[in-house]
Amino acid sequence: MMVSRNISILATVGVFILAVGVWCEEDQTTEPWRKLPKLYDYDDFDDCRRANPEYEYCVVKAHLEENTKSALWRQISRYSADPRHYRRDVLELGICVDRCNAIIDRPPENDTRTNRASSCSTERVWLNYALNSTSHVSNCVSAETADFPPVGLPEILFGALFGILLALVISTTIIDVKYLTGKDALLVKAFSLSTNLSKLGALSSRSRQDLLFLDGARVVTMMVILLCHATIPMIRFPLKNPEILEQQFVSWWFPIALAGNTYTVQIFFIIGGVVLAVNFMDHIKAHAKFNLSYLWSKIINRLIRILPVYAIVIFFQASWYQRMSDGPIAYRYKDYCRDNWWTNMLFVNNYINPNEPCAQFTWYLGADFQLFLAGSTIMMVIWKFPKITQSIIYTMIAFAFVVPAVIIYVYNLDATVLVLSRYIANEIRELGYYINIYVTFESNAGNYFFGMIMGLVYHKLVESGKKIESSQSFKAMFFLAAFFFVAMNAMTVMLPREQLEEPYLLTAVFGSLLKSSWGILFTFLLLFLSFRPECLFASFLQHPIMLVAAKISYCVYVVQYTVIYLIYRNVTTPLMHNAFNMIFFTSVVLFITLLTGLLLHVCVEVPFMTLFKELLEPKLPHPISTVSKKRADCQSTDKTMEHQIIR
Repeated sequence: MMVSRNISILATVGVFILAVGVWCEEDQTTEPWRKLPKLYDYDDFDDCRRANPEYEYCVVKAHLEENTKSALWRQISRYSADPRHYRRDVLELGICVDRCNAIIDRPPENDTRTNRASSCSTERVWLNYALNSTSHVSNCVSAETADFPPVGLPEILFGALFGILLALVISTTIIDVKYLTGKDALLVKAFSLSTNLSKLGALSSRSRQDLLFLDGARVVTMMVILLCHATIPMIRFPLKNPEILEQQFVSWWFPIALAGNTYTVQIFFIIGGVVLAVNFMDHIKAHAKFNLSYLWSKIINRLIRILPVYAIVIFFQASWYQRMSDGPIAYRYKDYCRDNWWTNMLFVNNYINPNEPCAQFTWYLGADFQLFLAGSTIMMVIWKFPKITQSIIYTMIAFAFVVPAVIIYVYNLDATVLVLSRYIANEIRELGYYINIYVTFESNAGNYFFGMIMGLVYHKLVESGKKIESSQSFKAMFFLAAFFFVAMNAMTVMLPREQLEEPYLLTAVFGSLLKSSWGILFTFLLLFLSFRPECLFASFLQHPIMLVAAKISYCVYVVQYTVIYLIYRNVTTPLMHNAFNMIFFTSVVLFITLLTGLLLHVCVEVPFMTLFKELLEPKLPHPISTVSKKRADCQSTDKTMEHQIIR
């Protein structure tokens, strides 16, 4: 009865929000965009290149000049005033310079490629719309620039590294499969493809069987994030029908969907906090005596797991990625690994040059490593001073709510990411919310702390033998967390359409509560699943397929940026935004990303983990050596839970 009543209440809230959204939605019966200039007007690049081996092609931004006497200008001005619309007073033209002679009366005085393209753009705008404009050349490609400069040192070094890895994998696999001499050598055990594939399919036992569902939770979250990332570049791509996106942006439901896209990554932080706390508490139970060297060993083990794959992908980004593009649109997806690779290797890329990132999606690796260090330090304090555990928990909860609100208020930020087309057309990473809230350690620490608190509660309940299934107070809190989550996300439909000029305390508080609602709900959900591993959802999450997929998900996350942007950097013509293209590009991204992630796992991640484990494990500090074999095995299997799937 209670469950039915709770569902009825949540359904009522949902219907109310639906009614409010429909009431707030603008009248979309008219289509004013049909009378406006084309936002993207591109000559066919492939035809231009085919017609003239010495082709020249430029992308030009035409800024329309104000003309209040023009009815078309007044329509453009009204339409562009809505921040959810693209600016129709700035047109983007793709100019095949060879065709400019047909519309230019006389060549410009300084007859360079860019000047000719600018003149051509100005003339075309006037002929089509009777409006004056000023032009700015964004990018030019030609037969000369199509030939990249000679291969440099970074490309040579990466090629050599790739060749060495390939030779190792092939030779060790042959030795292993053919049972040749040297089969038991360390390199063979590390790089043999057959051995590593068998490890991938092996379902090793764990001491915490009731937490196996966390692997499946990571996989599901990873797939949702990958699907979102696969379509994000389409927003910035030259489209033949950009009005389709604008219609989505002004829809009442879009802020709710955008909140889901923005905060899904918080699930990773929550899981990371849970695993950290549970592993630490298991270690503290086995080793009552405090030992600082344990923190050092955890840091080393984590770096061994994440650095080799990460370094190779960043190395590729800084070398060959820069050369793998085609056409005039590739410049939109510029990467800065050539200059800023070191920020990734030091895990500070979410703070240093965040608006010029190297592999943009890897900001999460920096934030997660920083949270790992902070969380590990907190757990070391709890180990050393167990009596202040409750005070630490209260401090973490206060931090989770107060810090994001303060940042939003001080920097006068939006409560969450708002879809403002004028910014999306450039770079979303230029938004103040992205730089100060989305990627920073302090603003994401709250949900990581919620995960840690859940881990502490879980461990205490397990050790005391208590269950939560029959706890009425837990059911009530779980329902309140779900209600709070639905209400906070639904209220995003009532947020202002654009950034407020002055900071408002209510906006800051709402932004903090919205972000925390994700941590609170999923903390309760994970705690519930940990005591109900036999339920249908938990069974799905811990299916053997999920457990195998979880092993490659880190590599999938790290390489996804490279795959996604390489695909879009090689599309040479504007696209139609429709279901077919969305499905096609998403399918291609998924297939290549998953395949590349699998290869990275068996050819880089597992081999280097095996090597470093054999070479460094004897040298790593062991806090207490008199531990039973059974306890050591439990600790070893628990370490695999820390292999986080990262956004």
